[in-house]
Amino acid sequence: MPQSQTPLQNQLQKFLRLLENGQVWAMILVLTASVMLLGFFGNALAPVLTAVVLAYLLEGMVRVLVAWRIPRQLAVMLVFGLFMLLLNLVIFVLAPNLVTQLTKLSSEAPRINQTLRDGLRMLSESAAGLVNTSFAENLLVWLVEGSQNVATKALTYLLQSIPGMLSLLLYLFLVPFLVFFYLKDKVELLNYLRRFLPEERGLLNRVLRKVDRGIGGYVRGKFWEMMILGSVTYLVFVVMEVQYAFLLALLTALSVLIPFLGVAAVTVPVLILGLIQWGLTWDALNPFIAYAILQLVDGTVLAPVILGEAVNLHPTTIIVAVLFFGSLWGLLGVFFAVPLAILIKTVVESLPSSDGMTSLDNAIG
Repeated sequence: MPQSQTPLQNQLQKFLRLLENGQVWAMILVLTASVMLLGFFGNALAPVLTAVVLAYLLEGMVRVLVAWRIPRQLAVMLVFGLFMLLLNLVIFVLAPNLVTQLTKLSSEAPRINQTLRDGLRMLSESAAGLVNTSFAENLLVWLVEGSQNVATKALTYLLQSIPGMLSLLLYLFLVPFLVFFYLKDKVELLNYLRRFLPEERGLLNRVLRKVDRGIGGYVRGKFWEMMILGSVTYLVFVVMEVQYAFLLALLTALSVLIPFLGVAAVTVPVLILGLIQWGLTWDALNPFIAYAILQLVDGTVLAPVILGEAVNLHPTTIIVAVLFFGSLWGLLGVFFAVPLAILIKTVVESLPSSDGMTSLDNAIG
């Protein structure tokens, strides 16, 4: 009488049968080669990769114009012209404004520090009958010093991340040049790259189509979400006469790239800068209330409408992906955590099982 196999043995046999599929090996080799290329030459290819991402974003606009029966070459010229206009806006308007606000904030650091100490001391004194005074003072010192250390480390990281003048000039010249030719010669470039892919690539093509729908929808959706949320936040804060409105709007826009955690992280500067401007009054909560309402509208209306079904991941999966890839690659890993999770989910769901159907559909998300 044959001995029954354990569930682990059954899964092992299914996995071995899976590896007998030549298309699975082709997909594994392509993915492995891509990861190794990025791992070993990522820094050197940074301008090229930046141009690829930008061209990928702009391609969606080109497709819309082509769908309106505009010739592709004309559509490329129109979209690229808009891209160069926005690039000049960033370089000559937004960047100087950001530098001005950061310089002003840095010059006011001593006053901000003292205001925080005075405010926290007043709170500890008002709660003297409820909280041990010594404990409150120690907590106050710990909070202020901890905030200063975090701010110093964050500023140091940002300054170290800024490329040198030569690298910056290289980016400003090379990236737009590459973006234009990626858009203009898209078909020729894709046909050339197909020469390096395995002949049996039906599975790979299916995975790439799903990845394009998933990651493409997510990247383009997040871009428009950032633009809309950042612009509306800036207008609201300007109307409320909030100091550093541009800086807070920029942080709010960038926060959408870090699911869940980004919203909580930006709450701190919104509260602190409101306290610095209006002191210990109810008016200091106005920026926070406005920020909370904007985030609520973004989470319940804007993001679902823009992203649609592009991010079909469970919230716990997104958090795990952010923590995992963030621990591997730092801030860059945090930004790309969701696209990488979508890629992994798509690959896993596309793997054929022994009966010809897709397997592990519910393994992720």
